[in-house]
Amino acid sequence: MRRRIRPSWRGPGCQLHLPPEERQLLESLPSQLAEVLGSLDLSDGEVPGNLRRLFPRAYVSDEEAERSFAESTRAELAASHRRALETLAGTAQETVLGEEEMAGWLTALNDLRLVLGSALGVQEDQGWTPSPAVEHEFVIYQYLSLLQSELIDAMERTLPPPLPGADDAVPEDPWGEPLGGLRWDGTPLPQSPFGDQP
Repeated sequence: MRRRIRPSWRGPGCQLHLPPEERQLLESLPSQLAEVLGSLDLSDGEVPGNLRRLFPRAYVSDEEAERSFAESTRAELAASHRRALETLAGTAQETVLGEEEMAGWLTALNDLRLVLGSALGVQEDQGWTPSPAVEHEFVIYQYLSLLQSELIDAMERTLPPPLPGADDAVPEDPWGEPLGGLRWDGTPLPQSPFGDQP
């Protein structure tokens, strides 16, 4: 399949090879989400369900701390989302993107995918299948996923080559699992061989 986003051979950036109907879609979708974000009341602390992934909680069990965090960060976060969406809509007809525009596209594509995926109830790790009623929206979701993947590939090719020997000291599993405590799914981790308590 022909790639729609390719690294630029003239330096940093990428080339866009998109048909007119896809460019029109990339102009209209961001405007719709930007309008919703612009009308959002950020002072009441509650965000509609399909927008929650754009405003993740910092404090799951402390409502007061979460409210304070939301008050101090949510307006700027919403503005950042809107700027990225405006970049995508405003450059959808371009044939070449610079590095800053690529970063805006990446954020906007991710935002659109998160909101659309939440609205559809997408469960990527459970073999989710859309109902016929939302097939059109699911095709758009898959299209945005494809573009995001191609954009990441194009951005990756602009990175400088790794330094020789830079990975020599990295363990086989750099993230590992800390000894003691709980895994992300709540199951217990093994105890430390030194007898330390988690």
